[in-house]
Amino acid sequence: MQRFINNPDEVVEDTVKGFVKAHADIVRLGDNPRVIVARQAPVSGKVGVITGGGSGHEPAFIGYAGRNMLDAVAVGELFSSPTAKSFFDAAREANGGKGVVCLYGNYAGDNMNVKMAIKLAAKDGIEIATVVANDDVCSAGPDERHKRRGVAGEIFMWKCAGAKAAESADLADVQAVAQ
Repeated sequence: MQRFINNPDEVVEDTVKGFVKAHADIVRLGDNPRVIVARQAPVSGKVGVITGGGSGHEPAFIGYAGRNMLDAVAVGELFSSPTAKSFFDAAREANGGKGVVCLYGNYAGDNMNVKMAIKLAAKDGIEIATVVANDDVCSAGPDERHKRRGVAGEIFMWKCAGAKAAESADLADVQAVAQ
């Protein structure tokens, strides 16, 4: 398999910049270069919908930013969770004044960094609700559902939450439909 990599140390930055350039009608780069933002976000009076994840899984996660889907996406290193700062910056970019729902996979780094981002956001007056995807039945048995990781089910969460938020639903309702 051939790959086009200009510099291995900048593969994530190159991917993000290239994606934004190719889809400038749908997304823009946030103030943080590790945050992709839907072109229309934030929308005043609307719950923001965000996610995040490691690079290398494209089109997830960045490919789902856009109208009636994700308002912002925190981008991590290759196969690594985004930083707490990136999750926080994604929440700031998506915040339309009705809070933000963060939908993410059940991975240790994501769990830790989202919890830290929630604390940062609270200091900034942004309420964040979460839904953790744990649909990977191969990663834990039925008696340990809480240990299951998130995989393809996240896409359904993103779409359902994005559509509900577009209806001007409140934060609890957007969180509930994603759950």
